[in-house]
Amino acid sequence: MKKFLAVLLILVMVFTFAACGGGGGGGTDEGPAAVSVEDEVKQAEIRQAIGLLFDRNYICEEIGQAGQLPAGSFVAMGMTEPDGSQFYENANGGQGGYYSVDPADFESNVNQAIEILKKYYEWDESAQQFTNFPTLTYLYNTSEGHKAIGEYLQSALASVGITINLENQEWNTFLNTRKAGDYSIARNGWLADYNDPICFLDMWTTDSGNNDVQFGRGNHGTLAMYSVDTTDLGLDLKVENGTWSETYDPLISLVKTTTDPATRYALMHKAEDLLMSTGAICPLYYYTDPYMISKTVDGFFANPLGYKYFMYTTTSDKLDTLNVCIASEPDTLDPAANSAVDGATMLAHLFSGLAKWSEDENGNLQIVPDAAEELVEGVENEDGTVTYTYTLRDMKWSDGEPVTAKDYEFAWKRAANEENAFDYGYMFENVVGYPNDLAVTALDDKTLEVTIANQVAYWNELLAFPTFFPVREDVVANEGWNTDPSTYVCNGMYTMDAWEHNSVITLKKNEAHPDAKEVTMPTLKFYLSDDANNMLTNFKNGEWKLIDDVPTNEMAALKEDYPDEFVVAGQIGTYYVCWNINEDIRAW
Repeated sequence: MKKFLAVLLILVMVFTFAACGGGGGGGTDEGPAAVSVEDEVKQAEIRQAIGLLFDRNYICEEIGQAGQLPAGSFVAMGMTEPDGSQFYENANGGQGGYYSVDPADFESNVNQAIEILKKYYEWDESAQQFTNFPTLTYLYNTSEGHKAIGEYLQSALASVGITINLENQEWNTFLNTRKAGDYSIARNGWLADYNDPICFLDMWTTDSGNNDVQFGRGNHGTLAMYSVDTTDLGLDLKVENGTWSETYDPLISLVKTTTDPATRYALMHKAEDLLMSTGAICPLYYYTDPYMISKTVDGFFANPLGYKYFMYTTTSDKLDTLNVCIASEPDTLDPAANSAVDGATMLAHLFSGLAKWSEDENGNLQIVPDAAEELVEGVENEDGTVTYTYTLRDMKWSDGEPVTAKDYEFAWKRAANEENAFDYGYMFENVVGYPNDLAVTALDDKTLEVTIANQVAYWNELLAFPTFFPVREDVVANEGWNTDPSTYVCNGMYTMDAWEHNSVITLKKNEAHPDAKEVTMPTLKFYLSDDANNMLTNFKNGEWKLIDDVPTNEMAALKEDYPDEFVVAGQIGTYYVCWNINEDIRAW
């Protein structure tokens, strides 16, 4: 209970600041009527209260059944502080989160939620239910697991008289609906892009392509109600009664330019405090990665971001084609436009960035050079900026053209340019000149120079991220290049041989790649399905050697019957419910 009260204190402080400043509503001509600062504070409290009604332990133990842990904060377990402690343990002023996940506290959580909601909605004491809470709609992507969680959330709210309808959409449609803000409440999940808490926090800046909550946009963009003060850390940023773009955005920018680790992590805690004070992010559990892989397969590995690697696999029956299923049809296989883990897995086979994930002989994951001859140390300049100069290995595109430093320069500038509105363009924010004049230059065909604003501990991990992969200017000029194998050009260990839409994507070993001799599996077939029962059937009959989802109701049996093939891997991520910040739930 103390954890939630701390969040309420933030809300009270926010409202007090806003009331003193006289900030008000505003809005656009479209969507719901403008909400005043006072009403938004109330709605934030309502969203927080609804989050108290969910039994996270039940979700993990009875629905997830794959070792998930209940989450009380957004930044996931697995992110460590400079002193070695877990970031989530220090969240909310050291209280370990913003919701208590102790099973003993669940009843008091529910009672507290009811008392809060009574301030805004009519409560029938005899029925123990609210009578006038607006009907909500919960959006999720088609999956038995997501459906089961949605049905639990529906029943939890129904127990106090709140009706929430369930709506499911196919994966790509779902992503686009959520991104456009055409929903009220939706299921969501976020996996780390690299091992630093900022990758959970910078996605919520106003212009981020991953800002599905719509922070700072529409009606919410006009509300001058947020405050941030960094003077206790010896910094200058202090804003009272600011909009989201005047408070949260500069706070995230400050994190990215601060080099002292202790100060930087303190700033990130302030950012998460501000984020969670809105109530628009409701964490449910910290991810694990359950999947099934045939015991005939050797040489497979995965990283904690959820990417799976098949290039070094062999099978005991000496197959030359590995059939796997990780998800349904990807929306795109353009490295700059992709925003899904399944797409990133395929891109890691199709492209070579400057760096890549690898597994050493002891099974330890590491970032190693790929297209770069080496991952060089940056040179600090007099103004504090840092310059990296990379020499490229000899590589060819899949159509035989040489890969040049100019291709990297073009790709990075294209990905970062705000006119293109790519979801991950903000990952170049550390590069001098972001967004439209990146300090990245091809000095010659084999030499790439980039200057970043300051030292970044996770720079090499960024280089291994798909958004930093190269693309060629003449190729991407064809708008449909990224979904058509006849026009798809890449530079990785595999090339795209065929794409039977909504059926299978076939990759073939790229014999021209300089590391082709290391590739042990000649052909990969990524079958496209989001039907967990279909996946399991094909795994059991031996057709598919890896499946990345299993039916929830089969979990217990699979653990028992397939102890060597049912895997629960560690993963840095959070499964959560998100609200559209512009959804109007007023009833007063």
